[in-house]
Amino acid sequence: MFVIDVSALTKEGFVGSSTYEGKRVDLGFDDSGEGVFLTPEMAARLHVRKGSRVSLVLEGESTRVVDLAVGGVGKRPRISDPKAYYAVGREGGAVVRLRRA
Repeated sequence: MFVIDVSALTKEGFVGSSTYEGKRVDLGFDDSGEGVFLTPEMAARLHVRKGSRVSLVLEGESTRVVDLAVGGVGKRPRISDPKAYYAVGREGGAVVRLRRA
């Protein structure tokens, strides 16, 4: 679970800051529809790899559930989906829960 606050705009979208295991994490958001990109630790915790399906639950003024594929595992987490991008961006933040589908 992440509590996301939109912290910076980028050329591709925006960055939301949160904490994960006691450390600050900057999650990138864009609307290109490439899926979700996780750190190796996050992928191991969810027992997923590239191509796996995950459910993204966005809680703000309303609750939305988005099914996404894991687009890759790397250093920087990123959520690349139009529905997630506009839902979090419109409200300036959200509670984001990521679950294995």
